[in-house]
Amino acid sequence: MGKILSGQSLPEMTGFLRSLYSYFIFVSILFSLSTMAGYTYASHHPSEALSFLKETTEIFEWITALNPILVMLIVFLNNAIKSLLTLVSGLGFGLIPLLFVASNGFIIGILLKISLATHGLLFIGAAILPHGVIEVPMVLLSAAIGLRLGREAISSIRGSEVEITYEFKRSVRFYLRWIMPLLFFAAAIESFITPAIILVVS
Repeated sequence: MGKILSGQSLPEMTGFLRSLYSYFIFVSILFSLSTMAGYTYASHHPSEALSFLKETTEIFEWITALNPILVMLIVFLNNAIKSLLTLVSGLGFGLIPLLFVASNGFIIGILLKISLATHGLLFIGAAILPHGVIEVPMVLLSAAIGLRLGREAISSIRGSEVEITYEFKRSVRFYLRWIMPLLFFAAAIESFITPAIILVVS
């Protein structure tokens, strides 16, 4: 565990990021297409989309009544755990990271369409952009790492010389040092700054 938590040198970090480039582009395109699909679905089936979104948001409705610090911790843990599981599950040939990105993109597309119709573009920008510009890339980066691990696992099964243990430790180390702290920062913005911005534009 100590080795996993040990720091990465700058060359190692930049090299790792460079190896993720094509995977990050792929999951970003998948996320965009899934968001468009969700938006289109909500446009053609507004009542079903509204019902689905209502059921989804009701699950988390209790969080809004909590202290902002507790909200921040819950949001952070939710995003951090899901992102880590997405990364780790990539060892299963990368299928789960793809499903995670596609399903979340679809839900966000539905949310965007309904929010645009009821609140307008300014509200959407205030509610999503402050924390979303950090949170979304970090989640997609976790999925990209998971997808890369999936490809490495397949290459290993096919007989290629791939050190899966090393790649897994390097991936988790990057997650702990960069992705998780930035997800915490995004959760803090979402809990303390985003509500204030929404009040201003409402």
